[in-house]
Amino acid sequence: MRATIKDIAKVLDLSPSTVSRALRDCSSVSKKTREKILHIAQSMGYQPNLTARGLVSGRTQNIGVILSIETRDYNSLQIFNSIVVNGIFEVADAANYNLTFAKESKKHQTGALQRIIENRDADGVLIVNVVSEDVLAKLTINNIPVVLIDNHFDNLQSYAVNNNDRLGAYLGTKHLLSLGYKSIGFIGISEQAFNRECEMGYFQALLESEIRTDPNFLAKGNGDLGSGYDAMMKLLKINRPPRGVFIVNDEMAIGAIKAIKDFGLSVPGDIAVVGMDGMPFMEYFDPPLTTVKIEVAELGRTALQMLLGLIEGNYNGNRQIAISPRLIIRKSCGYFLNSTVT
Repeated sequence: MRATIKDIAKVLDLSPSTVSRALRDCSSVSKKTREKILHIAQSMGYQPNLTARGLVSGRTQNIGVILSIETRDYNSLQIFNSIVVNGIFEVADAANYNLTFAKESKKHQTGALQRIIENRDADGVLIVNVVSEDVLAKLTINNIPVVLIDNHFDNLQSYAVNNNDRLGAYLGTKHLLSLGYKSIGFIGISEQAFNRECEMGYFQALLESEIRTDPNFLAKGNGDLGSGYDAMMKLLKINRPPRGVFIVNDEMAIGAIKAIKDFGLSVPGDIAVVGMDGMPFMEYFDPPLTTVKIEVAELGRTALQMLLGLIEGNYNGNRQIAISPRLIIRKSCGYFLNSTVT
């Protein structure tokens, strides 16, 4: 049976009210007594009754987490979601919050968000990858705190935690430039706000190296393997294909590398490739993929910390937080090649 406040009070010969105040870190209990109570509570395996606490505070001690729906058997978004959820779990566990998961998409509404609004069964909501502005407006109108994770659209009033996509594209392109590549292609994605940030990082790197942008070197996919393959084929069929290419996610980069090989060329011998995501198995690909790693778990941790601050009413940080990615250098970029390339 789980230890209760009365059990702890009996062991220490204290009143239950004193134990309760100590567990809530009230200053009316001396530091020495609080430490003694916390030590005994931990040794007895005490866990707070979140339901009872919620009745007192008017809170549910529950966070709603809305994830994207994807119908394909494999996609990098599934991996992204699992890693970001690990980060969310870390913070939720430490803060004694429960998590309730639901799936939505812009095209397929399951009603999960609507139920949260109607039933008030969450103190706040994290929305990962998918949101429409009308849904966000409903949450705001109903005074439900919400933080977006990896959601890319032009609503600067929203609380959001994203990867610094502009920096990521800049780092990937700059790395290719540092290796001597001067003709560098860009494979983006159809999502406008995200793609615009990535393009700006790509253009900035070229501008700093005084290299003129070639519109023929720009292509787009929809984020999956097949579209990466098709976009790369488009670049390969122009008169003088780029010698290096930056691709905004690793899944499309895998498709692009297959296209290069099917075209009779090699990576990185003929064309160098840099992706962005940092999915965990990219080091085992042939060739191992150079990528700009997104700190996915940190997105989840930071977003829930922000949301808890909003729930408590003590958050005073920025509405928009961009987490910096980092470059991971592997063989696909051709860093080990001695010849000068253009």
